[in-house]
Amino acid sequence: MSSLREPPDALRGFPGSRVPVRLSRVCRSGRATWWFSSDGSGRFDLVPPAGTCYLATDAYAAVREASRSGPVTPAWVRARELRRVAPPEPGARLAATTRRAAGRFGVTTELATLLPYDLPRRWAAAFRDHGFAGIRHELRHDPRARPSGVALFGVAGTPGWDDGERRRLTEAIVVDCGVQILPPPRAAALTIVD
Repeated sequence: MSSLREPPDALRGFPGSRVPVRLSRVCRSGRATWWFSSDGSGRFDLVPPAGTCYLATDAYAAVREASRSGPVTPAWVRARELRRVAPPEPGARLAATTRRAAGRFGVTTELATLLPYDLPRRWAAAFRDHGFAGIRHELRHDPRARPSGVALFGVAGTPGWDDGERRRLTEAIVVDCGVQILPPPRAAALTIVD
């Protein structure tokens, strides 16, 4: 049973923080950096026409989250880029879910780990309705226990903003983030169980 409660009706006084000046994201090559998800596959997805874009405060967190801590294949690495972007609204106010004062409203670290995502999505909607531009939160795959995740709210889909600095993702970067790279197993090495 989860200790994370439903969001309260009033969030007046909920702690806030400013969006970092630079954000990171691992994306498939050829795809836009900015994508605001609303299909329910993301932890803080909002209901259309709104959406949520998931970013990280640094490359380490972005790689860990995109790979789900691995292992990944060499093909997975070759198909991706590491992006560094400036937020569209510098200075935008985020709900600071890792601050001590957030606990008074019922927030626990389960906000970043709870499955399924129904309750975290209700929190995201409550934060947006309270005027926050997004959420500053811990990332499930980042062991550093710090708010390295940023979920920004916007219109669902691709807004067509600048993709920022693009850098090919390399095996060295991925391994430096503690993610194993393994070749796919050969069919002869697999045991099929009926």
